This record gives sequence, structure tokens and C-alpha cells, in this order.
Amino acid sequence: MNSFRSSAALLLAGTLALAAQDSEIHCGDGSRIRGELLAIQPDRLIFGADFLAKPVPLRLDQVLEISLPVHQAEPQGDHVATVTLSNGDILRGELTGVDADSIRLRTWYAGELGFRRSMVDALEIEDRPEILYHGPHGLDGWTQESPDTWTFEQGSLRAKAPGTIARELKLPTKVRFAFDLAWRSSPRFRFLFFTDDIKSENPNNAYELICQGRYIQLQKRWSAGDRGGSTTLGDFANAPDFLSKEKSRVEILADRKAGTFRLLVNGRIIKDWSDPEPDTFKPGGGIHFHIQETAPLRISRIEVSTWDGILEGNAPPNDEGFMGEEDAPAPESEESPDPARIRLRNNDKIAGELLGIDHGKVKIKTTFGDLSLPVSRLRTFALRKPEDRSNWERYEIPKIYNGDIRAWFPDGSRVTFRLIGAESGRLKGTAQPFGEADFDQKAFTRIEFNLYDPDLDRARGAALDW
Repeated sequence: MNSFRSSAALLLAGTLALAAQDSEIHCGDGSRIRGELLAIQPDRLIFGADFLAKPVPLRLDQVLEISLPVHQAEPQGDHVATVTLSNGDILRGELTGVDADSIRLRTWYAGELGFRRSMVDALEIEDRPEILYHGPHGLDGWTQESPDTWTFEQGSLRAKAPGTIARELKLPTKVRFAFDLAWRSSPRFRFLFFTDDIKSENPNNAYELICQGRYIQLQKRWSAGDRGGSTTLGDFANAPDFLSKEKSRVEILADRKAGTFRLLVNGRIIKDWSDPEPDTFKPGGGIHFHIQETAPLRISRIEVSTWDGILEGNAPPNDEGFMGEEDAPAPESEESPDPARIRLRNNDKIAGELLGIDHGKVKIKTTFGDLSLPVSRLRTFALRKPEDRSNWERYEIPKIYNGDIRAWFPDGSRVTFRLIGAESGRLKGTAQPFGEADFDQKAFTRIEFNLYDPDLDRARGAALDW
């Protein structure tokens, strides 16, 4: 790994310094230094900060990662194609090509990328949502009932004491809320949405997701003139990951007009709820995070976006919520992928063969003739037969190399590659799934080094500094 540290350091010099005072270096001993990255030499980083009399060198072999400021790119195209690689990396862009050997995406951060189909685990296509809020990037715009109850640290809202932090947004009728939740011991919190008063801990109108450990319920507060009340919607939900983990991705899909709500944890459908009287509700645009106890809690990667209202798949049986995790039935397996079937956004399926993509249109050969559809109409299609996963020629795992770095996008997706060059804010690298690529450094919020050093790996996986 030493040879990498020399070459990567020289190549990165002058590139990451663009982050200026917003950069932060995380070291293997737990220390964090915020300031300006000035240069990277063969075996060290040169770092400056206001509190330092002069720049100081830091050993590169003890660096876990560099955090960078968030840059939001302008959306492009009418859809988002998500490529999940067999090593867990995720990259997003516009789908521009598909053939027997490759899948191609057009991205703002690396131009067009061509992926070896044998190393692509899944491909999903969605309408491009409108991002209503993405963060947090600080406490600006957030309201607290008591100052310093919540703080902003390392890209997260951290609860230091019981209390609420809230924000006003312009929410449409159909909306998706998503955030990363990290806790110690057991998560106990409330998430309120569509609220009409961000200054009140208990607004008159709100939907309220209440989490007590792994058990979750959805309540509704409503008021109309001199009448009002609070109603529990449906049954409790059970999120086993809240018992076995200390970090999870939480998503709520809400259609306020129809009164339908879905909860997902780490991508798994947990519960569907229905409000039989959605018209009694007077909606607002507020969202609240509330913690009632002193147990540590962190909220990060908050994303609020529009949603098309389509619910795919089914929630688990109602009685799962009261079983022990070890006794709970396994989630129903999805239908085995059929290479001859292509799924559309409305869940219709077409039996046919995908011939290719041209000028944003996908060409499909069927028994009743050829079709031409916008790429945005597609949802997914099988990349291989189920038995192909045991054939290493048709389903490959990328090799790992000394010198690999892992770069993270703002939405929590990532890409792993071996750094081979850097110039003018670009990171040049290579990886088996896509060959050589030239990445815009502004695409990333952090970059990890020394990925396969076992000593640093333990430090990397240590619990958050609560």
C-alpha cells in the first residue's frame, strides 16, 4: 500500500484544496482537523487552519477520509437510472445504452460511463423527482424550541437533549421523505410531517410517525374550527433493523390527498397505512424531528422530494409486528426475474427483447411487432437469469486493489476506484466495472483512503463519537 500512498498523494496535490476551509480530515486515532487542504506529498497531507501558525504535515497512512463541501448539481434528463454494481457501489445518471455486454449512463460528474454488464447487479429507472430539500448543511433554516437542543456536527443534526427541531417547506400533495437515522441502544423519536406550525412541539395538524424501539405507529392530529383530535392510523409496524442495527435509512411515501402512507427501512417495505378521512386534515409544509429522551440520536442525509404516487410491492403481514425478530417470517421473495419480461413504470410487463436505446427511446422487440418507448417509461428489466449468478463469467465481483479509494456522493451512494491521476478539480481513476473514468471532485462529499488496512478499518467502523 505504500506505493499507492506515494502516487495518490502526488496526484491529489492541488485538487482537493479547492474545498478550502470546508474540508475536514478524519484520522485513524479519532482526531478531526478542519481547515484547508494545501497539498498532498508522497507520504503526507499538508493542512492549514486558522488556529495553526503554519501549515502542518499529516501522515497519509493514518488518514481515514477527507470530508468535502456539498455541491448540488442541476438535474438533467427526464429520468434517473440507478446502476448497482455487484460490490455494492451505486452510480446514477441517464440510461443511454444497453447491449449484451454493457450498460451505459450519461452523468454530469464523469461524462458517459460504460459498465460491464456482468458486474451490474441491478438497474432501476425512475422519473426524475424534484428535490424540495437536501441536507442538512447547517442549522440555518431550522427552528428549535430551545437553543442548542440540537447541534450540527459532521453533516448530521445531533440531539443533545429532549426537544424538537423543525423546518418549513413547500410540500406537494405527494411527497417522499428520507433520512439516515443513527442511535445508541434503541431509537426513540417522532417524525412529524405536513405540520401547520413549526414553532409548536405539538402542532394542531400533523401526521406523526412515532418510533419506540423497533415498534412504530402513525398518528394524525387534526383540527377544524372548534373541533379536533388525535387518531392512530392502523396497526403498529415492526422494523427489525431498529433492533439489530444502530443506523438505518428511513423513507416515508405520503399521498396526503389519497390518505396513503408507506414506511420503508433500508429499502424494505415495513408498513402501509391508510387515513380514511384525509379531508379533515389542514396541511402545512412543516417537518419536525423530536426526541423525548436523552438517548443520543443523529439525523443525516435528509431528502424531501416529489413522488409519483406509485406503490410497488406489498408490506409484510400485519402480525409480523409482534413476533421476535428470529421468529418473524422472511420477507416474501420477489418474482423471479424473467429475461423476456420488461417492467414499466405503471407496473405493466411487456414480453420481449430490449434491442437498444436511441435518442432517449428504448426499442423493444415483441411477438406483435417492435415498440419504441421513452426510457422514462421503463422501471427495470432482468439483466440475467437467476442461475447466472453462480456463473462467474456472467456475474462477476470486481477485484480490489491496493490504492483503491471510495468516494461518496451526497445521496449516500458511492463508487470505488484506483486513483491514477488528478488535475484541475478532476479525479482520474480506474475500476474493473467501468474502466478509466474522469470524475468531477465536486460530485463527492467525502473520500475514504486506506480501505483495506485492518487497523484503520477497525477505526473506520467504530461507533460515532456521541
